[in-house]
Amino acid sequence: MRAERVEEAAVYWVGLLLCVLLGGELGAIVAGIFASDVGWSVSLIVIGANLAPWTAMAGFALLLRGRRRPRALAEKPEPPRLEPAMARIEASRAVGEGPEIPLRLDLTVAPTGRSAYRAHATAVVNLMDLDHFRVGRTIVVDHDPARLWDVRVHRQQGGGSSGRTSLAKIDTAPPETRQSAPARPTTAANLTRRGGALRPGLLAAAVGALLSVLPFHTFY
Repeated sequence: MRAERVEEAAVYWVGLLLCVLLGGELGAIVAGIFASDVGWSVSLIVIGANLAPWTAMAGFALLLRGRRRPRALAEKPEPPRLEPAMARIEASRAVGEGPEIPLRLDLTVAPTGRSAYRAHATAVVNLMDLDHFRVGRTIVVDHDPARLWDVRVHRQQGGGSSGRTSLAKIDTAPPETRQSAPARPTTAANLTRRGGALRPGLLAAAVGALLSVLPFHTFY
């Protein structure tokens, strides 16, 4: 982990240095435009114009990579800690056809020792087992207490205790108890995040452009 962090920091700082170099190349182009010596003017413009696009792509790409990898490591989800529970089927809808039928289930999940809640789940059911998934039946599921919306239906609802499970009484939980997965970041949020990662690069390029005034001021 420590080696990865050192590598990420190195990538980020190399990106910043390339952005400073980009600023110097842009400064060279400006110096070439205003230079009184025609020979130097053409040389500065040609060199700066050819190097700047490649430097910009490499610098900002390294900045994005250096910022993205620490965030990805920090946001790496923990493996789910699944616990068994009983659930009442409030609604069942087939979303496909064939001998293996995918179902969209609306469930009241009743964890042991905790309040019941509503959640959606999917299940792929053999046509012969479809009767176990009628509305009002009770089935066995696994749920993650840390992510209540993560409910996984047992594919096989049979077994010695299946009759007792299917007849178990679970009161319907109100709709306001429904648990849903958090919404994914929108495109605007992703653009804002990338903009935050690029801002240091733009500042570094501005610093490089200002520093380029020192070596190129003799050409004005």
